[in-house]
Amino acid sequence: MAEPSRTRWGLVLVATGAGVIAAAHVGKVPVALPAIRAELGLDLVSAGWVVSIFSATGMVGGMLAGVFADRIGHRRLALTGLAALLLGSLAGATAESGTVLLLTRFLEGLGFVTTAVSAPSIIANAAKHRDRRLALGLWGAYMPAGVAAMMLMSPALLAPFGWRGLWLAVAAATGVWFAVLWAAGRPAAHSLRAAGRDFAAPASGQRQGGSALEDIRLTLSRPGPWLLAACFAFYTLQWLALMVWLPTFLIEQRGATVLAAATLTVLVIVLNVPGNLLGGWLLHRDVPRWALLATVAGLSAPFGLGIFSDLLPDLMRYALCLAFSFLGGMLPAAVLAGAPVFTPTPRQIGATNGLLVQGSHVGQLIGPPAVAAVVAATGDWQAGAWIFVAAGALGVVAALVIRPVERDLVQPAG
Repeated sequence: MAEPSRTRWGLVLVATGAGVIAAAHVGKVPVALPAIRAELGLDLVSAGWVVSIFSATGMVGGMLAGVFADRIGHRRLALTGLAALLLGSLAGATAESGTVLLLTRFLEGLGFVTTAVSAPSIIANAAKHRDRRLALGLWGAYMPAGVAAMMLMSPALLAPFGWRGLWLAVAAATGVWFAVLWAAGRPAAHSLRAAGRDFAAPASGQRQGGSALEDIRLTLSRPGPWLLAACFAFYTLQWLALMVWLPTFLIEQRGATVLAAATLTVLVIVLNVPGNLLGGWLLHRDVPRWALLATVAGLSAPFGLGIFSDLLPDLMRYALCLAFSFLGGMLPAAVLAGAPVFTPTPRQIGATNGLLVQGSHVGQLIGPPAVAAVVAATGDWQAGAWIFVAAGALGVVAALVIRPVERDLVQPAG
């Protein structure tokens, strides 16, 4: 495949925006959940599934979505994902029962996974090699940016329009971005096809029958994608557990108001975005990937001990939350920029991205209940620190193993 003559930064931003819009469908739920429970009569378990069904969908379907993207084209699947998010949000706005709402959230979850898997492949194809790590580092900010922006805007929309109006507003934004990606991708797709880098159609020469299982087999046969997915899982386990339980801790243990707890949590989430950008910039400046991964994982253990320690003043513990989110943001940038490096061939980049998404969602699904379980078993929030310590230690091991694997890949190419 020929390299594009220049990086199409406009298309990089549009594809990143698609991820931000997809993440907004995650961020619209937390603030709206009390109103949804009151109107639809949901118990805590059902309400929890309204949130976690996204993680379950991503954990099961991430790699399949990636293989599908490799076969039909990454831009087409990204547009399909945005369409599923749009339809799911529109249908959810009319739901009259918890069951119907969960079904619409499942459709949104499918849309989220397909968008999250296909958009980074669009970015990788649109960027020159020297800019690719920076561009994919920018993509790494899509999740915290979308979630934080939606959590900040939700109260203003909920007050006059209710949760159904919020669902319709997010659907409208998704429809607008569908049109933006469709319009921005058309000339870029034509140009990249001419250069032999078509992201809107299946890769040249790709078999149409029986190749999906082969793509999965090839991807799973390499250690690199597995190690990146493991690093992602250990990180998201820690990060989402902190984001989910920080408001509860502030309200129940420190007597904070709901507004204060939400504001303090959003600030922690927002700081993850500049961390993503810093990670992309450091990769662009040739800082080794394994070093970024090992640094984030290594620091997460002492940060976790401090965050959960009653021996430290609350202000210092909150500062550690901010520091963890900021520095931790470097890890998604390092992981997602590794997909083009560790994919067996360019034809499996979607499958590799899909495996990384699955790793992320495994961590998201395990983290919050793991912290809840140890806290419930001990009756002490300080016990949650050991989840951070264990995940951090395993993350360091995975990062150190990645070092020789990537060195062996890069040296022959050099």
